[in-house]
Amino acid sequence: EKTWEHTYDARRTAQSDVAIFTQVDDYDVLVVADEQGQFGEYLDYRTWIPRPVIGTQGLIATAWHRTHEQWGAVQIQNRFKEKAGRWMEEQDYAAYLAARAIGEAATRTQSNDSKKVKDYMLSDAFALQGYKGDPLSFRSWDGQLRQPVLLAAPRSLVAVAPIEGFLHPKTELDTLGYDQPETQCKWEK
Repeated sequence: EKTWEHTYDARRTAQSDVAIFTQVDDYDVLVVADEQGQFGEYLDYRTWIPRPVIGTQGLIATAWHRTHEQWGAVQIQNRFKEKAGRWMEEQDYAAYLAARAIGEAATRTQSNDSKKVKDYMLSDAFALQGYKGDPLSFRSWDGQLRQPVLLAAPRSLVAVAPIEGFLHPKTELDTLGYDQPETQCKWEK
């Protein structure tokens, strides 16, 4: 971990300091936490060792991104843009999935009983199509939604995680986040 010390010295610029700042021991990825936007934009393609930049700048991990077009996502993107007049954002996608999950579970159980719907949503039989290839589901032990995560740059989708080489032995979607033995979160059924 290294802190960026911002100075107002006119002879020094963020662009010229990046290579010197990142000239440290080898690292796999540069994680940036620049909430105020003072220096993060200068890091891409300027590090001493060529490495991916992630965090507040560079690649972001997100549930949804406007450049996602695989698995039918372009259709939902276009329908949303036509109705809302803007691109679908992460919060819009979360709201869509929440409504869709309840609707799917109610349809499959042929019930409006909240306990039956909830039990079905937490069962192994539940599979929600979310325009991400693999069906989404909820973890029975903590209620978290299992879903692929999009890795995106500002104007392009770079990859969809989980990524081969980092996969969970039971289900690929449990690769992301804390696993059942690691979590302290317990779901009350």
